[in-house]
Amino acid sequence: MSGIRKPAVILADSMEEYLAPPDPYKNPPKSRLNIYELGKYAERVGKEFDELTAEEILQFKIP
Repeated sequence: MSGIRKPAVILADSMEEYLAPPDPYKNPPKSRLNIYELGKYAERVGKEFDELTAEEILQFKIP
């Protein structure tokens, strides 16, 4: 094993969008997750973000 963990869930429309460098002249896209609540949940269950499962993360998806 290389020790590099891949993200459990990538919510970008495409890998190109996910991997592209940010454009400093454009506003960033709106998050599709409630990051604040996800962080509170991670603290409550005693896990880091990268330890959360896809099911746990998708609970905080914004419709």
